[in-house]
Parts: sequence; structure tokens; C-alpha cells
Amino acid sequence: MTTLKIKIHNQSQEFTILDDSVAIDFNTNEHKLAYKIPFDEIKDSTYTIRKKRDKKEGLLYISAFFNIILILFIFSEELKIGLIFISYLLIPLTIILALGLTSFNKGFEEKNIESDKILYFIFTKKNEIEVDRFISCIFEKRNAFFKNKYLKIDAVLPYHFQSDRILWLYTNKFISESEYEIIKEDLDRYFNFKLDLNN
Repeated sequence: MTTLKIKIHNQSQEFTILDDSVAIDFNTNEHKLAYKIPFDEIKDSTYTIRKKRDKKEGLLYISAFFNIILILFIFSEELKIGLIFISYLLIPLTIILALGLTSFNKGFEEKNIESDKILYFIFTKKNEIEVDRFISCIFEKRNAFFKNKYLKIDAVLPYHFQSDRILWLYTNKFISESEYEIIKEDLDRYFNFKLDLNN
């Protein structure tokens, strides 16, 4: 899973996992942005916050409700619609308004990944599993990126620098303890062999 598209009401988000970053395209009430976040800037923690929907949308529901009532009263004389018929129409209209305002007040959640730039997902019951899977994919791809980038023995870099880098990978849980021990042994063997050749 390398792409995720989220659409809710008039908002959309698109995420694409690339080799070294995550490409993001937001078209939401708060943000109209497109950018990339390198894996180096993505942290491990996630958190969820509740967001209210745009107030303009709630006002639109109320305005539509009163406009329909006004139109019914204006044309009731011309169409020879009685007040009883209008009152029957008001019941479903009121129910529709109430349902619209209820969904409006519920809002939605945003699941955030802590990073140097904005990285959040519109999080609903419908897309909860898909978003969680995609976040797991981001972390897996980021960890693989760090392993490929830093888990190499370099003939030019000093021993202590490479040793610290391997320790950093282990302490940040990018590699397991067994992987740490294997690469550390390989690094020690390589530099001991290099020292023996120089002597």
C-alpha cells in the first residue's frame, strides 16, 4: 500500500509513500498544500485529535431550511397549498435539518504523525483500518530507508562514527538486537582487519 486517498464531504487528502519521503496533497478546510516530508523528519509517535467541521457548512444547512420554508409560504397562495400541507412538509425538513446539524456537530478526528511538517489523516470509522495500515506502511518504509542508508560499513568514515550510527539505529528500534550484534561484529572485524594490514 503506497497510496492513500481520503475524501470526506468537501475535503480530500492524498498520500504517496516514495523511496525517501511521503508526498502529501491536502485540500481541506484548513490546508490547501502539496509537499513532501523526508523520512528523516518523521517521528515515531502518533496522536488523535477531534476537529469540528466548518461553521459555514452548518450555516448553509440552516439557511437552506429557512429558504425552503420562505419559498413554500410565498408560493402557497399561488399553488393553492394549504397550511396543513406546508406543516406536513416541515416535519421531514426539520428531521433533515436535525440530522445534518447532528453530523455537523460530531465533526471528525484527525490522526497525526509527529513530524517537522504537518502530517495528519482525516480519521473516521469507515477509513480507520485503512489509515492505520497506511501509517504502519510509512513506518516500515522509513525503517527500511534508515537501514539501507546507515547500515553499511563505509571504508572512509571513522570507526566511532559508524559505531554510533549503528547504536542509534538500535536504540531507535530500526534494527533488532541480533541485527545490531551482527553488524557491530562485522564492523569490528573490518576495522581490526584494516588495522592489521596497516601494521
